[in-house]
Amino acid sequence: MAARLKFCKECLNWTANDWKNILFTDESPFELNHPPNRKNDCVWARNAVDVEPVQMVKFPKKIQVWGMMSHRALSELHFIPVGQTVSADYYVSEILGKTLMSTMHRKRERGTVVERKMLKNMSRAIFQQDGAPAHTANMTLNWLRIYLKSFWAKGTWPANSPDLSPIENIWSILKDDLDSIGEIKDIKMLENRLKTAWSNISPEVLDKLMDGMPKRIHKCIELSGGYIGN
Repeated sequence: MAARLKFCKECLNWTANDWKNILFTDESPFELNHPPNRKNDCVWARNAVDVEPVQMVKFPKKIQVWGMMSHRALSELHFIPVGQTVSADYYVSEILGKTLMSTMHRKRERGTVVERKMLKNMSRAIFQQDGAPAHTANMTLNWLRIYLKSFWAKGTWPANSPDLSPIENIWSILKDDLDSIGEIKDIKMLENRLKTAWSNISPEVLDKLMDGMPKRIHKCIELSGGYIGN
């Protein structure tokens, strides 16, 4: 918690506009017919036998995705192949070198005015990522120095801090969307639904999440670096 508290204190005076210069990135798993959220879903019953049982697969099929958000636009959604380890080689060649660069090119050539403006401001945007080994490997940092120029150095983002990142809320939106449609039969159907939900996230939602960043920082400081929830 000390690292979280230190980070938040360093960002204490940042305004919402300051946070809008950050490009938040993350990976997240999505399961076929994932189970209910035990923290948020409640069942009222007199005793346990009154609760309807839910069948669960012990080892459900799942996929891992990578995405990036700014205050007004999203990257393309990258689907990591099942069984693929996200090594530094894979992260640089497939996620950064292909998906991120493809996103930048696409939005520069065919994007909306808002998206093109986001790319015009990339020179002053700061690329954020967590401290996963693939993210902090020398070859990754060298790539970032060449192509993005401005990014948080290794160790800047505190470990175990998804609650401080607004992209975590985006993953929650996608998971809520999956819950709303019932059974998903296969990985391809899961990928297609995620693409649709991702593309339906509005610039207004992204902007609102960025506007809430100062509140997150203040809350974490109030809790002495403790977990703030979503």
